[in-house]
Amino acid sequence: MKKTRLLALTLSAIMVLGTTACGGGNADGSSSNKESGAQTTTKLTGDTLELKAGHVLTEDSPYHLALTQWADEVYEKTEGRVKVDVFANSVLGNERDMIEALQMGTLDITLPNSAPLSNFTDALKVFDLPFLFMEPEDAYAVIDSEVGAGMLDSLSDIGVVGLSMWENGFRNIANNKGEIRTPDDLKGLKIRTMENPIHMASFKAWGADATAMAWGEVYTALQQKTIDGLENPFTPIYQNKLHEVAPFVTVTGHFYCPAPLLISKTTWEKISPEDQAVIRELSDKYKEVERQMCMEVDEDYKNRMMEEGVTVVEDIDKAAWREAAQPVYDEYADEIGVDLLNQIQEMISK
Repeated sequence: MKKTRLLALTLSAIMVLGTTACGGGNADGSSSNKESGAQTTTKLTGDTLELKAGHVLTEDSPYHLALTQWADEVYEKTEGRVKVDVFANSVLGNERDMIEALQMGTLDITLPNSAPLSNFTDALKVFDLPFLFMEPEDAYAVIDSEVGAGMLDSLSDIGVVGLSMWENGFRNIANNKGEIRTPDDLKGLKIRTMENPIHMASFKAWGADATAMAWGEVYTALQQKTIDGLENPFTPIYQNKLHEVAPFVTVTGHFYCPAPLLISKTTWEKISPEDQAVIRELSDKYKEVERQMCMEVDEDYKNRMMEEGVTVVEDIDKAAWREAAQPVYDEYADEIGVDLLNQIQEMISK
């Protein structure tokens, strides 16, 4: 019953907000106002510390819906001492831009996919490996453990504070050529990936031409046949109408992507210990809300795609895909840490 109510609430909010982007998540927008997107430092208005939070997804994404609910309760529970304005659609920059802005203290909060963090730290690089987790429960067992807490704590080394692990879910493959069931079906296809070495190496291991490209360029590139496909969770694929130009989707779940909620260390040190405790507590509360939204909305969008004529392939041999990506594990094991990798694999085998 609780899950049903949550899904109804989520879908209701999505219907009210509407889809805001077609070719990519670059339309200006925020939860409370619209600005030019210039990043500014934390502002103190009276007794209220005003913070900016940015992310790259749309205003009807689980990221945005959960973040705005979190921001509302932070304001309430701190009795107005901390106010967070949430900006969607990359209006404050792409994920790498926003992480850098946190380090410089020119942005307060961001919710990035874990993959771009590999440009700054090796702490979460293990999550870049393909088919590390086959089910959400395996991922949660790791990221909610002392192992995951240690990863978040280590981010202080790069000037940010990791509050909790939210998610962007499991990524799937969409393309405009035909059904993909095995790695062999990917051979020769030009697939858009994030600018992440392990992600790109994985698709190369499967025979694809891995192509890094800005998210806002993907729709047009698919439309013009500059690329043959992309990989992403169902939610951003549907919300950005990419299924219209890539009508074959395979539920591979090849990468699981945590999304750590980050706050600038500079900003964090301006917040009282009392309010820091409130923010941390609510970050943990809303990670559960956001994860549930992700799973339910992803399933809903998958069903919508099928109703709209998209071919969705679900029956694949994930073990065969994982085996084909073994060279990636061999290449990056030392860089990631063999002990950490073994520890994680032991945790999910129990």
